[in-house]
Amino acid sequence: MLSQCANSQCGKPFLKLREGKLFVVEIDRVFCPGEKIPPAFVSARRQQRSIEHFWLCDECALQWTLIYDRELGITLIALRRPAANAASQATGKGAA
Repeated sequence: MLSQCANSQCGKPFLKLREGKLFVVEIDRVFCPGEKIPPAFVSARRQQRSIEHFWLCDECALQWTLIYDRELGITLIALRRPAANAASQATGKGAA
């Protein structure tokens, strides 16, 4: 269940779908200890995956995105700013 921003440094509560950015991610299913794992021939035909939902609040969605990595899981990645926009902000000459 979604309850807050996926950025652990933020923690803003999830209240409305129209705010922020919602991510639907298909990830490899992790089996719990003692859970029966299907035989390899079944797994080859039907990969075991699950759908997870993540949300970034408006402020975090302007700076970050989420990616799924099999080794690391869901990871927060900084968005690149266009070079012209980054240069104008560095010199303080952005549109007001």
